[in-house]
Amino acid sequence: MFSIGEHIIHPGQGVCTVTGFEDSPAPMIVLEARSGHARTTLKYPVAQVDRLHPCIGREDAERLISTYAELECDPYTERNSSLEESYFKRQLKLGAPETLRVAKTMRRRIHDAEARAKKPSSYYARVLKEARRRTIEELAVALDVTEEAAEARICAAARAAGELPSVN
Repeated sequence: MFSIGEHIIHPGQGVCTVTGFEDSPAPMIVLEARSGHARTTLKYPVAQVDRLHPCIGREDAERLISTYAELECDPYTERNSSLEESYFKRQLKLGAPETLRVAKTMRRRIHDAEARAKKPSSYYARVLKEARRRTIEELAVALDVTEEAAEARICAAARAAGELPSVN
């Protein structure tokens, strides 16, 4: 089980902090999620605790950033873009390194489409935005830095790998 103050990955919210526990009417973990400037309190059933997992640690975060160039894009493709989008959204629930892999994949797909003078699928930008948010939040927690500093580290790694630092 988790401890108060521990940062965990919630499948729908991303990074959350455990703030307490409640027993009534059913056992719950009380979480605080921060999305942008707002803070949200959530109650998560202890019976589903296996869907939550801790954030990566500092060493894993440093290794992930330093090996960004070697991080493979996800090769998954599907004829139906809705099914493809669902697949990548499920990957985001796993936390880093998968969130960074999805961001890199979407960035690459957008770049490749534009290089062929094609309009990228609209879901690429949606998934990229969420993948970047989740990656930045988790790396900021793991490295104990601001989200701006975590984003700068990711962008620097992307530039060093010869990729575009970000696509909005």
